[in-house]
Amino acid sequence: MSVENKIKIHPRDGELSKKWQKKSDRMPVNNQQYSFDSPERIEEFTRSLFETKEELGRYNEYRSEWYRRAKEFDPGEAPLAVCCELVSNCNLNCPMCYTITEEFQDSAVGSQRVLPWNIVKNVIDECAVLGVPSMLFSWRGESTMYRSRDEDGNEVRFPDVLAYARKKGILEITSLTNGQMIDDEMAKAIVDAEPSWISISIDGLEENYRKIRTPANKKGNDYNAFQKLLRSIEVLVSYRDKLGKKRPQIRANTIYPPIAKDPMAYYQFMKDIGVGWVTINEILDFRGENIPEEAVLKNWACQYPFQRLTVSANGCVIPCTGAHNEEDEMVLGRYLGTRSKEITVNKMKEMLSYPEITLEDAWHSDKLKKIRLLQKENRRVDILACKNCRHGTVKHGAEWVPEGWNMETMEWGDGIWRE
Repeated sequence: MSVENKIKIHPRDGELSKKWQKKSDRMPVNNQQYSFDSPERIEEFTRSLFETKEELGRYNEYRSEWYRRAKEFDPGEAPLAVCCELVSNCNLNCPMCYTITEEFQDSAVGSQRVLPWNIVKNVIDECAVLGVPSMLFSWRGESTMYRSRDEDGNEVRFPDVLAYARKKGILEITSLTNGQMIDDEMAKAIVDAEPSWISISIDGLEENYRKIRTPANKKGNDYNAFQKLLRSIEVLVSYRDKLGKKRPQIRANTIYPPIAKDPMAYYQFMKDIGVGWVTINEILDFRGENIPEEAVLKNWACQYPFQRLTVSANGCVIPCTGAHNEEDEMVLGRYLGTRSKEITVNKMKEMLSYPEITLEDAWHSDKLKKIRLLQKENRRVDILACKNCRHGTVKHGAEWVPEGWNMETMEWGDGIWRE
């Protein structure tokens, strides 16, 4: 069988996803991220994340439990994954991202845009105690920008966070990055920290990538963001291999339009530079309150409240990564020890005093129980933030190139949808 015939676009967990879809006629488990790789490479990628068969077995149990909870609307005793946002700001100025604007940062995130190290440390510690299998150290912002101080005044950076999570025994440690901040020193520190894998957003090859992902302060033609990214990957892979390590594995993630003309060229390029797994994100509808009624899925429930929690850079605890805007109805509280949230709307400052909570408190809170119940009863639209969420809109598949997509500029023609 040729390489082309083995490389297929399919849901991330493949057979596991199919298994759980067949086990129940209830609302389908959501798939918005797709593998674009061979079964053999995906298997090798997964094996490389763990040092022992026992760890691999725990991982497989965790992934099966991920689907079981979604299908059976069962939250278990603790989250399976915690997303800990280190930084809400970003160093890029991508045309599709509304979270980078100062207006968004002021009104949604507020004055605290970096999660202090003592809070990050406490979140990791609690995850270790609760037995949370997976931690993702990124959300809206660029985590490699992270700078904080410990109790002795020493600088704490992104690799230090990963190293601490590894020290505390977190099974799966991951982060999403644009790769632009990873210099040789940071790359080596990341490898030494041994996160499970680093996911890098690489939307297309050089020509299309440079149309989409260019640093905000380096827009001139003299700066090649794509070549900088390749250097970051080169150092990560070469230093890892030099030390004889398997971790971190590198995952490349793209949307489909930038690779639509020749998907296999993209795949082969990524494979050749040391990427262990290629994935594609389906383009989603970010129109929020402007989403038309016909685009809102009627028979659909969100799985996230049964699987994960998110701690934002300002300390707010949220039941999912879909609530970018941190709507009041989605905020469960502020993590223990964080200050009250201060936002600015129309140049007016406002303090939002959410109750202090731990992850365990949040998981068993009445507010989250109500959110879960509405999902289970197929009444998620009663929660405005859930009704307007991109995850609950009509899907078109990974290979969808929207009619309104400008293939020349690599963005939506009307500038309304954001992905």
